[in-house]
Amino acid sequence: MTRDGNDIRMDLPVTLKEAVLGGKVPVETLTGTVALAVPPGSNTGTVLRLKGKGIGAPGGKGGAGDLYVRLAVTLPDKPDEALQQFLSGWAADYDPRRRGR
Repeated sequence: MTRDGNDIRMDLPVTLKEAVLGGKVPVETLTGTVALAVPPGSNTGTVLRLKGKGIGAPGGKGGAGDLYVRLAVTLPDKPDEALQQFLSGWAADYDPRRRGR
């Protein structure tokens, strides 16, 4: 977690399922845990904003900064056979290096 003025920036690991299908994931903020909506089709590097969940302005004047959450898709260390088979079939139709060609 890093501070940028009154904003906070953090990385958040998400599962492959959460990244592909979307969902709500818990995020620790300065004021407690909130549910962050991860949009379907998110990738590592996707940045989502939690408005007003950063650091409060000095003297209480003005609103709090924002919390920027950078998603990091995290894969299992040892994928099971079902995941390996799924990805082998899926990979035949998907190559990110060929987008837009």
